Amino acid sequence: MLLLSATGAAARAQPEAAPAMAAFEQARSLCEADGGRAWGVSLCGPVLIADPATRQVIANMDGVDAPLERDGAVFRGRLPDAVPIANTAVRWNGRVWTMLVAPLPQDEPGRSILLMHEAWHRIQDQIGLKAANADQPQLATEAGRVSLRLELRALSAALVATDPAARRVAVEDALTFRAWRHARFAEAQAAEDALERHEGLAEYTGRLLSRDEAMIPHLGRGDRVRAYARSFAYYTGPAYGLLLDAAAPDWKTTWDRREGLPQLLARALGLEMAADDAAFAASGARHGATMIQAEEAARALEQAARVASLRAGLVDGPVLVAPVAGASFSFDPNRVTPLPPEGTVYGVIRAAADWGVLAVEKDGLLSTDWSCLTVTHAGATPMEGGLKGDGWTLTLKPEWRLTPGSRDGDWTIARRP
Repeated sequence: MLLLSATGAAARAQPEAAPAMAAFEQARSLCEADGGRAWGVSLCGPVLIADPATRQVIANMDGVDAPLERDGAVFRGRLPDAVPIANTAVRWNGRVWTMLVAPLPQDEPGRSILLMHEAWHRIQDQIGLKAANADQPQLATEAGRVSLRLELRALSAALVATDPAARRVAVEDALTFRAWRHARFAEAQAAEDALERHEGLAEYTGRLLSRDEAMIPHLGRGDRVRAYARSFAYYTGPAYGLLLDAAAPDWKTTWDRREGLPQLLARALGLEMAADDAAFAASGARHGATMIQAEEAARALEQAARVASLRAGLVDGPVLVAPVAGASFSFDPNRVTPLPPEGTVYGVIRAAADWGVLAVEKDGLLSTDWSCLTVTHAGATPMEGGLKGDGWTLTLKPEWRLTPGSRDGDWTIARRP
């Protein structure tokens, strides 16, 4: 009875034609309303909705390399295990698709934002903004978080300001907090700029094309986020995008894609970025720095204990190290803890590689160069076709096996001789 119940639930979870067609039509309507004005190209194109439980997909058009099953106005198929399921853009079956995870949100404007955010990811290569991933260890530190939260408050103040002089002061404050942070963390500027060009502009586009009337109030809540390492750009990207729209309306057509959004805004307004402590203190007094510093000092103590626990399990203890160079990933950007210098811990992450799939639901350490995914090995038990540990499952293809790692008690994956 349990087996039948689970099978029935999986069947019911498969994407249904009617809601899928409604989503496809909504996406088409939104991108046609834009008419390519936002980025100079249309965001309309191939869309598929995937069910993570069954890997079944329903699409708005047929595949190229292999035909999908026609079902009225839509097409059905199944994603191979090597293709992670996530809200993203994906190359599969001869097309670049906008992939959406079933079930789609029903609330608005959340649903419209998601549709256009992921549609932008499908065309970002076309407009010279290739996907990029960059670790943000500075945003887990006390100083990094203080300066980012102040930057977010200043950006919010700039967005709500009705007086041009007040807006200019608030923008200058935001740039000061950012410059101060970048002066203290050597690789922060390049890393933050990269993620803003990737996720920040996707979110800016999603909110802009969805006509999100609550966008500015939403961005004003950015300084209350618990973890910023992968989520900060969802706030700073739209904020800098809106401010650039006001300061330099043609910025998207004239922009050198290698440049960061804050630098572009500073030049448009003729502002200098001060990075000294005196400028930071003067700007901070306008945005509640004393309260933020007290909150972050308390949080730093909690974070130190969390990092120590993660390091004990994922660095010092016995581990399984999976080689993932060239693998496909999906992960939860809201559950991320930097663990320098080794890499970043993802609370939820899935890697699909030549050897199979490692699905992590409780802390996987992805190395800084994205070559290795590490999980704790203590207590792991064999299962048919792989291994199961505390919060993770490894599924191996027949031609691969587990083999001892570089330290006693460690394991890795290698092809069978």
